[in-house]
Amino acid sequence: MINTFKKPTEILSILLSIGLMMIQSCAAPATNVSTPKEKPAMSVNTIQVVNFNLEGIGHNDFMGVANEVAPNFAPLPGLVSKVWLSDEANNTYGGVYSWAGQGNLDDYRGGELYAGALANNPNFVNLYDKGFNVLTGPSAVTSNLMDGTPTYIQVVNFNLEGITHDDFMGVANEVASNFAALPGLIQKVWLSDEANNTYGGVYSWASKEACDAYRSGELYAGALVNNPNFTNLSDKGFSVLDGPSKITGMK
Repeated sequence: MINTFKKPTEILSILLSIGLMMIQSCAAPATNVSTPKEKPAMSVNTIQVVNFNLEGIGHNDFMGVANEVAPNFAPLPGLVSKVWLSDEANNTYGGVYSWAGQGNLDDYRGGELYAGALANNPNFVNLYDKGFNVLTGPSAVTSNLMDGTPTYIQVVNFNLEGITHDDFMGVANEVASNFAALPGLIQKVWLSDEANNTYGGVYSWASKEACDAYRSGELYAGALVNNPNFTNLSDKGFSVLDGPSKITGMK
């Protein structure tokens, strides 16, 4: 049997090489590399949620690699931010990518960085990669609710049953203000994948305790758990990897 396992240092070397090739081929020459130009402000229209399990490397190995390769993600065209995620207890890692548009996400998926860092990485298994449109109406109500950097990310998905996309849009716009009042919620981005009947949200929390309070409260029970029109509920929580996330645009 051929042993395909690569040591963390070998993976890091591969990823760094890919990143350097992309930067050299795509970036314009800079006169002062120590002060890169800031990206112009962009609105977020597409959210990508990526998860995977580690195989052959541990949490600390991943942390080291994440900090080293984060600068390769920062210059991706159309990437507003990437928040790096960790659920060490369940061996689940990944990221929430905020994109200016679907075309930017498609370009990333078709590029060398995606292939080397995710799709063909022998240490990342059970890859999950889902893209969503941002529901701008309710998301505007639940954005920038408080100052601060999130430490915990909650990703919720569900399917609709008995109501249509337009019905859901109406409900989302009506109830968004109830979510805006939640203590410790920095923002909620409302998600829609109409073609696959998948909806939900990415919640950015000031703390896990704030998220836990929401999960045990009446709004969560009524709007999600006991809602007959929302089926196949998935609710996953992650710690934010602060170091690489700040490199890739997290405030």
